[in-house]
Amino acid sequence: MKWNIQKRLLVLVLAAGILSFLTLSGLSFYGLLTVRNEMEEMGDDLSKAGANFTENLVTYQLKRTLEDLATARAEYIDHETSLIRSDVEILARNMTQISSKPNDYKPIKLLNPQFEPVYNTQTYLTYGPDVKRNGLTPELEREIGIASNIRTLLQPLANSFIDYKSSCYVGSKHGWFMSSSVFPDNNGPLPFEESEFFDYDPRERPWYKAAIAANAPVFSDLYAHMNIGEYQLIGCSAPYYDASGNVAGVVGIDVSNTDIYKAINNTDIGSDGSSFVLNKEGKVIFSSRTKGELVAMVDGEDLRSTTKRRFARAVWKMMRGESGLMPVTVDGEEYFLAFAPMESTGWSFGTLTLRKDVDIAVEKSREYFVAQVEGFSSRLQDEYIFMTFCTIILLTGLLYVFFTVSNKASAKLVEPIHELSNGVREISSGNLDKKLDIHTGDEIEHLATCFNAMTDDLKAQMANLKKVTAEKERIATELDVATEIQSGMLPKDFPNREDFELLATMKPAKEVGGDFYDFYFLDETHLAITVADVSGKGIPAALFMVIAKTVLKNFAVSTHNREGLAEVVAAANDKLCANNEAMMFVTAFVGVLDLETGEFTYVNAGHNPPVVYHAATNHCDFLDVKKNFVLGPMDDIPFIEQKINLERGDLLFLYTDGVTEALNVDDEEYLPDRLIAFMNSTDCTIDLKTLLRNVRGDLAKHVGAAEQSDDITMFALRFKQSN
Repeated sequence: MKWNIQKRLLVLVLAAGILSFLTLSGLSFYGLLTVRNEMEEMGDDLSKAGANFTENLVTYQLKRTLEDLATARAEYIDHETSLIRSDVEILARNMTQISSKPNDYKPIKLLNPQFEPVYNTQTYLTYGPDVKRNGLTPELEREIGIASNIRTLLQPLANSFIDYKSSCYVGSKHGWFMSSSVFPDNNGPLPFEESEFFDYDPRERPWYKAAIAANAPVFSDLYAHMNIGEYQLIGCSAPYYDASGNVAGVVGIDVSNTDIYKAINNTDIGSDGSSFVLNKEGKVIFSSRTKGELVAMVDGEDLRSTTKRRFARAVWKMMRGESGLMPVTVDGEEYFLAFAPMESTGWSFGTLTLRKDVDIAVEKSREYFVAQVEGFSSRLQDEYIFMTFCTIILLTGLLYVFFTVSNKASAKLVEPIHELSNGVREISSGNLDKKLDIHTGDEIEHLATCFNAMTDDLKAQMANLKKVTAEKERIATELDVATEIQSGMLPKDFPNREDFELLATMKPAKEVGGDFYDFYFLDETHLAITVADVSGKGIPAALFMVIAKTVLKNFAVSTHNREGLAEVVAAANDKLCANNEAMMFVTAFVGVLDLETGEFTYVNAGHNPPVVYHAATNHCDFLDVKKNFVLGPMDDIPFIEQKINLERGDLLFLYTDGVTEALNVDDEEYLPDRLIAFMNSTDCTIDLKTLLRNVRGDLAKHVGAAEQSDDITMFALRFKQSN
């Protein structure tokens, strides 16, 4: 059949159109597929490059932060020690003025702690052994009376250190000693050793010898001082002179290194961070560590001689007055050590941060960036599918004009994608400030807008991550400090005597808790003990625990012999009720043991009944206790005092409800019945350490894998056989 021209033209046009449509469609889909593959490849490159950039940036910022913190804290400590030096120089000038012009002053008399009580900041006087031996001559008595005018400066200086265990003092070349001391936790007379009245010679103390040798203000190494008890001191001393210009003695200010460090230990970073200060001999004089290689102690070792080469290099840099950041190993852990010099003293400050803490922060930043890029790639894939669908619909609808407009349409479609690809490539190279300027009015423009928003969000998230990480580290540091403070308040030195023995443990359910125990002598033959449980857990319970422990001990020491144990507990309850708007309360068991007769007087304020072991019958029972009210919620209530007689070998086991109410995985309590059954089944004559370990072992069998639900405190007291 022959076709006419119209049909041929129609077939020719249709054939050309269909062929062009298929050809151009194939080319378009091939181009889109190529673009998609290129975008995915660029997305992978961006993910790797961006993650590496984030990792390097966060690492750099953390290290800079550690160096800046070390420098700032070094300057702060340097400033504090400069203030101490200034105070010592003022004190030396005033003593020189008094010694040079004695006729300008009238003799005054100071307190003698051997014969009268001395309180915080009051100035007192003691004599050296040679003064005691040779007697007080009229000339020396007048010299001391004139020198006592320094009291007008010693007491204000002591008040300026009222928050620290400290002393402001004057030691004469003739052997007498004047001092104003501060014990922040002591509201009564200051404690003195008998040797301070007869054997204390200021001329033999390290601070006196150091100032005489230097003939100038000088900071001493750590040393122990009888006035401060078990605490180690760091201080500054300086000589003063008489009218002839000769050295007449030494003045000085001592401050407990532990108390100073409590004011500066908020520089610790991470789960096991710590800070310390080295003196010019490479010895640790301040440290937030309580054990291990960097504990501050008298006669500590010179760390420059350590066998750890990296740490030794860091110490040498610190001794040369350098600042910086170095990786070191301390107590078997990898740390970053940031250090900075302290100009006025020649000391050096260092802060340790666990390397794994830094690595964790960096890895989290890297993971966050990779997740963002993967999300972007997913959105990009969705956009590609949508564009492909639109392209098919558009090409089908425009088939009859495809030949004339396909090239322009294809070029217009591909151009913004190439621009987007170029922008993505630049951002993947690390330029997060790059903005895509695409205005096509379609999904490509929306994709570019989303990409611009993503880069802004990424920068903001990186900044926020840094801020959140620093805040978490600060909170962790404060909790560590709170745990150390609470642990330090509980007595740890348990006496080992022939007439009795005792042992106690406390394990908080959180970082800090509300349980506490205490023991102390009311006189030579009466031992007071306390076990208590504050309502709630955590920081509020810990604060109320400190108040309750202090109040109970203060009233027991001051009023027991005069008013009896029931009145002591009643007075303590009235004190705790004052301003107790939070309605906190504490259950307490308070007892006093007469070490000569075995009479045990006790008051139970809503606490669990103790277990008493009778050696004669080898049997345990719960102690009979009256149901007195708890301490804290209500004042002006009476308390009943009870008594029993303990025989030699008898034992008291006290505990908190964290023992009997301990829950296992099935929420079943340990219960008093199981406790008394275990006490009767175990050997109660063994040493107290083993006994408490056995009780904890039985408790652990019951609890199993369950989380500790409450603070656990155990206290054992044995009235021993007399020899």
